[in-house]
Amino acid sequence: MLTAALKQLPWMLALFVLGPIAGHLVGGLRAADGSGDATLLLGNTPVAGVIAGVVTLAFAGLAGVFASRLNGCRSGMNAAGIVVAWAASQTATIDAILRRAQSPAPLMTLAIEGLIFGLLAAPVAGLIWHAGLGRGMHNAAHPLPDGAPGLLGFATGSPRRGKLLLGEHQSLAGAALRSVLRPSGLGAIGATVVAGVVICHLVCQDTLKGQAIFGAVLTGIVAVPLGRLAGESLKEQPPMVAFVLGFAVLGLVGPLVAQLVQGGSLIETLYSGKLLGVASPVTLDWLAGAFIGLPIGEAWFCSMFQAQAAKVAAQR
Repeated sequence: MLTAALKQLPWMLALFVLGPIAGHLVGGLRAADGSGDATLLLGNTPVAGVIAGVVTLAFAGLAGVFASRLNGCRSGMNAAGIVVAWAASQTATIDAILRRAQSPAPLMTLAIEGLIFGLLAAPVAGLIWHAGLGRGMHNAAHPLPDGAPGLLGFATGSPRRGKLLLGEHQSLAGAALRSVLRPSGLGAIGATVVAGVVICHLVCQDTLKGQAIFGAVLTGIVAVPLGRLAGESLKEQPPMVAFVLGFAVLGLVGPLVAQLVQGGSLIETLYSGKLLGVASPVTLDWLAGAFIGLPIGEAWFCSMFQAQAAKVAAQR
């Protein structure tokens, strides 16, 4: 009973302690007109926004690593997603930002914000995933050929499973970077961006915060099977960090695409309810979607093969 209760502790910590603190920090940011319609860089005090964003990611990493060590890497990502979702719920919607500015000017700042914090979130996700490898039932279970790089650049199917492919003296960051730059890693980034554009076009019919976060979550769920299937053709797994970097690219691309495509009539388009769906999620919306949606997509992808593997094993 005590062990079962302990396994729930990371989620309780994320949901009732670290998440509310992060939400309070982000919710305390103020826009130029004194309202709470601010983001991490769009506000009266960008420095405070940067601090709030870094603290949010730090709390997410803390909850995520704790959950990963107890329950496995997917559980760790979900715990981190709870923290980030708390903070995301306190940021402004794209609607409120553009209505206040009455121009596309804030979109460039949003693009920079999305890229910066997306890049910061990638190593956090990598640490969470690495902390949970081989632990608990919530792990990447789909086998690959010997020597194929795993979800964080590790060898699979050999006595050195879990060891770095790049040598004893190579850092974890270096291994992750090398795996991201492989064709499967770049394919995962591209699959995430394509999934984000399509999914948000279908889901984000309004600029409501719930739709924005749900669109980002669904992007993660769909992106992993697409990226992993592409990796299967190359007989390697794309690293989980690559999918998170795909969300960083979406944070950059979303506002820029809206500015380029609808810039001349952006405000009129906004009032008519026809703003591009990919522009609806702002920075923390994308990151919450990454941490929550990616492990669900990973579990979904693995489940596609577990039944077939069991059937083959039974026939033997």
